[in-house]
Amino acid sequence: MFLSRIELDPRTARAPYQWHKALWELFPGRPDAGRDFLFRIETATPGRPAIVLLQSATAPQPAAERAGVLATRAFEPAFTGGQMLRFRLLANPVRTVRDADGRLRAAREAAGQAIVKPCRVPLLKDEQQLAWLARKLAGAADVLAATATPCEPLHFRKPGEPPGKLVPCLFDGVLRVADAALLTTLLAAGIGPAKAFGCGLLSLARA
Repeated sequence: MFLSRIELDPRTARAPYQWHKALWELFPGRPDAGRDFLFRIETATPGRPAIVLLQSATAPQPAAERAGVLATRAFEPAFTGGQMLRFRLLANPVRTVRDADGRLRAAREAAGQAIVKPCRVPLLKDEQQLAWLARKLAGAADVLAATATPCEPLHFRKPGEPPGKLVPCLFDGVLRVADAALLTTLLAAGIGPAKAFGCGLLSLARA
């Protein structure tokens, strides 16, 4: 894997829906490839480029129309059971609310009934957010200490759809590795939803 510091141009930095698209430009020539990178906005000042931490399976090209690479290094995670690590994670803790009677979508479709799409509701209380984090890391790591800091809501609009909003929070703390292989898988895949909006990148360092 690779870790890179990226600079997004100021106009793109103002538009969350464009972040992922601009970063994808750093991986050209792969029209059929799935997204294999995660990112987090590290600094964002109005009128100035945003600084982004990018984790990717392949090295990004040095520059694209809306993004440029400031630095890149290769890394191979090597964890051991019981190891203590500091972590940082910008995430979008949510719970999924389905139709009131709890029937599966497929069953309702088969019966020709109207579909009520599941929706995601943000978790806003500290205890809810920390419990969500523990569930997401369950089996891979034990959270020993953590704080959840609210972040500014992200407002976005997809073409042809009503406006949307995310309510992310920033987790910082210490964890203990329970299953090194599973933690490595989580690190590569990211944690939780809204990865296209800069959520899900788990940063780890020795405690």
